[in-house]
Amino acid sequence: MLMRLAIVLAALPVALILHLESETIAPLVIVAALTAVSALMPGSAGPALLIGYAAVAMAFGDGHPLRLGVLLMIPALHLIHVTSALAAVVPAKTRIEVAALKAPARRFAIVQAISFLVAAFAAFVPSGPHIGLVELLGLGSLTVVIAVVALRI
Repeated sequence: MLMRLAIVLAALPVALILHLESETIAPLVIVAALTAVSALMPGSAGPALLIGYAAVAMAFGDGHPLRLGVLLMIPALHLIHVTSALAAVVPAKTRIEVAALKAPARRFAIVQAISFLVAAFAAFVPSGPHIGLVELLGLGSLTVVIAVVALRI
């Protein structure tokens, strides 16, 4: 049951960020509905829809691509992903030992470190209409880094 509560707690900053970046209440309602689905049925498409909706809303929102809301959204969405995955495979009334969360917490920290290193690199990359090659190289490099880390974990 605590993992399902963790999904809700991880979704709170997502709802707050999307609400602050929007002029309507619609994102708050959508996130609340998707959070409820995610907490009640963590093995469903609810968590993926919540993460996808928030990512698309931030990507097409106004402002700099590396604004504070985006940087705060990265670990929040990843935490929703991790807690939903754990809640999907662990029965609701099972007590989870802290030692069992050590490996997922380690992976979470590694992925966040890599994500913020990529974000720091992106802050220094020049922007403009002719940076297609830089984007391809960046995405390729990120894919290689993730593959290497995933194979070692």
